[in-house]
Amino acid sequence: MALPVLPSRRRRTQHSYEGFVEKRGPRDKGYRRVWAGLRGLTLNFYPAPQDPQPLETLDLGELVALRAEGPRLSLRLRGREVTLKAESPEAQEMWRGFILTMVEMQVPADLALLPGHVVQLEEALREERDRRATPAAPGPPEPPVPDCFYEVSRTEAERLLERSAGSGNMVLRPGGHGQGVSVTTRQALSGAALVKHYKVTRVGQEYVIDVETPHRCSSLAEVVAYFVENSKGSLRPLAREYTPRLEFVETDGENGERVRAVCEPPRPPAAPRAAPAPQPRRPHAPALPRAPAPRPAPNPGPPAPQPPGAPAAPPPDEQTYVNEQGAGDLRSSAPRAVPRRSLLPLHDGSSDMVEELAKKLQARRALIGD
Repeated sequence: MALPVLPSRRRRTQHSYEGFVEKRGPRDKGYRRVWAGLRGLTLNFYPAPQDPQPLETLDLGELVALRAEGPRLSLRLRGREVTLKAESPEAQEMWRGFILTMVEMQVPADLALLPGHVVQLEEALREERDRRATPAAPGPPEPPVPDCFYEVSRTEAERLLERSAGSGNMVLRPGGHGQGVSVTTRQALSGAALVKHYKVTRVGQEYVIDVETPHRCSSLAEVVAYFVENSKGSLRPLAREYTPRLEFVETDGENGERVRAVCEPPRPPAAPRAAPAPQPRRPHAPALPRAPAPRPAPNPGPPAPQPPGAPAAPPPDEQTYVNEQGAGDLRSSAPRAVPRRSLLPLHDGSSDMVEELAKKLQARRALIGD
């Protein structure tokens, strides 16, 4: 709903045609004399020619049919019908001609008017075409609609206040009278519910609260403030309640029953782990002197020549191993498979140890030969 704010005083709109008429609408008990002014597709009704604010406005864009019934013009709009009575048959034909010209954007050919009146219609049509071709200047920003405004009917508003007792006792809703809004209140009195409905009519771009002394407001927010202040705070607008969690109905996979489920919010991502603080460098210890690399054992060279009559040397496949105790062992035949992990490698020793082992080997061979 467009709710532009109007300044308190403004000049009245310039009309293409205006004059006194007697008007009767769905809310009127009889005809009442008003000043009417036509501007494009808008027909305004004023209490008097000098009043800047209209009492009521008709949107001729909703016109369905226009009929001349004797001294009356019947305007059938979508959802309602308005009847106008002009001061003379000539004025009635002028109203019919101007209304049809603005709606159809052409001068009707069946008008019973003088040539001067037809020229007046053609001039008004040219001005209206120029006005529609000119882009309208941006108006003032629209104020927000109050939170207590609900798109509900009269009965739905009563039920809404009954269900929401304690959260507020006043709501605004679309007006059943077609212009403006309605205010519905519900209070408790002696154990019974006291429900009231108030009519707020939109007059031009203002709102008139229809009470004993009509009160004008420039926005719906002022309408709400009027009821709160004049009821000394006993009327409170119904605040909208919002559910903080997403709830829905789903089917249980185990028993097939419909249950209410709650959507859990996603967990926030884990914070990145902080990098470890750099450790202070320790001063380098002085390098220790390395032990000298072991010297390779000297090559004993070819075996010494044996004296005559000495036992022959063992075949080349016989080798000498050193066990864990360091004693030599002679293999008289092919060497046995001894796990290499149980034998100790030859350590770098002096040539004296090699010579001593060679002597022991020769002595043992001599005993075996004997």
